[in-house]
Amino acid sequence: MINSTNSLLPQGEQLYKKMIEEVQDYAILLLDLDGNVQNWNIGAEKIKGYKEADILGKNFSLFYLPEDRASKLPKTLINSATLNGRATHEGWRVRNDGSTFWGSVVITALHSDDGDVIGFTKVTRDLTERKLAEEEKARDTRSIELQNRQLEEFAYITSHDLQEPIRKIQTFINLAKKNTDDKELLNNYLDKMSISADKMVSLIKDILNFSRLSSDKNQFISVNLVDILTEVIGELDLLIEEKKAIITVSSLPVIDAIPIQMNQLFNNLIHNAIKFNNGYPSIVIQHEIVKNDTGQYHLITISDNGIGFDQQYAEIAFKPFKRLTTNHSGTGIGLALCKRIVENHNGTISVASVLGEGTIFTILFPA
Repeated sequence: MINSTNSLLPQGEQLYKKMIEEVQDYAILLLDLDGNVQNWNIGAEKIKGYKEADILGKNFSLFYLPEDRASKLPKTLINSATLNGRATHEGWRVRNDGSTFWGSVVITALHSDDGDVIGFTKVTRDLTERKLAEEEKARDTRSIELQNRQLEEFAYITSHDLQEPIRKIQTFINLAKKNTDDKELLNNYLDKMSISADKMVSLIKDILNFSRLSSDKNQFISVNLVDILTEVIGELDLLIEEKKAIITVSSLPVIDAIPIQMNQLFNNLIHNAIKFNNGYPSIVIQHEIVKNDTGQYHLITISDNGIGFDQQYAEIAFKPFKRLTTNHSGTGIGLALCKRIVENHNGTISVASVLGEGTIFTILFPA
């Protein structure tokens, strides 16, 4: 900051110093040869959060992330400015309170009349808003590209699968026209047309459910998964009773979620566990908190003693219209629906199965 000695300087130089010191949009620092702070303007205080008295004499490496200090980035920039006259860099910087901002930095070497480097000026601008906007734009671009690829794949597969029941209906219509006098045969053809029509209706409904899934954050509320599971068991009570299914549940967490999607998720997985079982279904639902390098998660497993499948097909299990068995009715969208729901909630879902022994679905939700 300007001190009393500035009054002894020529007026033009005093104004120049005041201009630098009172600039608020840029942090302007004077560094010695070792990178220690010698001067500090209002902009630096505003951007970096230090009072001048707290920072003078301290090394500018304080403003860098621990990993940048470990890699000696501050020293590298000083050396580059010494050799080349200036050095530029953009990256995350640390404020006094520990928060971070995206800083655009220019370090310029100051020279004596003899050409020797006698210090450095360091000008930093806070471009956090620009950086976050760029990252959001990049995320949106990646999301749009992914959605376009999924849409192309989805449209192709949908058209293929919808054509199959239509072809059957057309075939049986043509056969019926040729056998109008055979009432029994006509009834058989009508039954087959009805089955194909029902399949097409079911497929269209599943496609609509899949396409309508939203990840709108405004729909998220605090959801007790025990309440969701109670609802689902009530909805499936006739099937549970018919198949003599036993469902064992440990405690389930409360999470931020879209309630109707949680209902769809558990409904699909439990319905499948009952449906793909040639005996008495036994379903076990468990929960625990786990931690890894990326954070803390709710781990939920849904295991059954059903028909299972070969583990080599696990990768395609969650793709739309991919059915792992033809012995049971279905459109092949159920697990794709589950995967999208879990991803809408920033989670992951995986499956492990043994043919003839059963299947375990593992779901991770951020805690």
